[in-house]
Amino acid sequence: MNPTFQRPILSVRIHAGLNAGVFLAGLLALTGTQFMSPDELLKSKFPLLNASLDLVPTSVNHIAGVSALIRCPHEHVHRTPADIQRLYDDSALSEPARRLASDIWSVLTRAEAKVHDKPIEQVHFHEVGRMANVIAIGLIAELVTALNPSRIVASAIPLGDGLIHCAHGAMPYPAPAMFEMLDGVPVRPYRGEGEPVTPTGLAVLLGLKTQFGGWPKMRVQKHVTAFLPNKIFHDVPNGCLFVLGSDFDDEAPAR
Repeated sequence: MNPTFQRPILSVRIHAGLNAGVFLAGLLALTGTQFMSPDELLKSKFPLLNASLDLVPTSVNHIAGVSALIRCPHEHVHRTPADIQRLYDDSALSEPARRLASDIWSVLTRAEAKVHDKPIEQVHFHEVGRMANVIAIGLIAELVTALNPSRIVASAIPLGDGLIHCAHGAMPYPAPAMFEMLDGVPVRPYRGEGEPVTPTGLAVLLGLKTQFGGWPKMRVQKHVTAFLPNKIFHDVPNGCLFVLGSDFDDEAPAR
């Protein structure tokens, strides 16, 4: 092993528009596609699925960034955790990535079980369980496994008093499952409208054992802004900043 090797640090600064797809876009842009395109990565890991993936340039308020576009056939979603696990079992994800993806879905499953007062075995997902999220979380797990960061540090979660519409009707933001996941999570005021962070976005952070706080001390190596595709949050900063860096020693004091 190279004695000078340092595991990278990943920081995510959250403004408006974090879900599993945005997290995937940030990772794809930071890790690069030197040997295969995003779509080739998807098809190599999920060869049995009819889906495609592109990392596309996106501009919001004249600020350039990227978005991940996952295209899947339309479906009526009523997926259980066991259904999702079978999709991963039939995939070509590495074993560590499957475990990591399972950790992320376990966060969501436990939250849904508490919200609906049901055993974990009886939980089923509607919007959250759509195929695009299954793919995004699986690929996030694979990329994080390969990246092997020493730590992931995210800013506080923006929260505001808004309204969302889901399979259970009109709900206050944050959605019930996300509200259930918030214990112990730092939050900050958000004055925009819409969901700045979705349940899948928070579940990814928690499943990856993310630390919450200010910018970590690191030397920046790569950075990218990731946006939701076809979505603009008005009168607030859009997107999430993904930064990859390395630790460094403080410079010696001047003599």
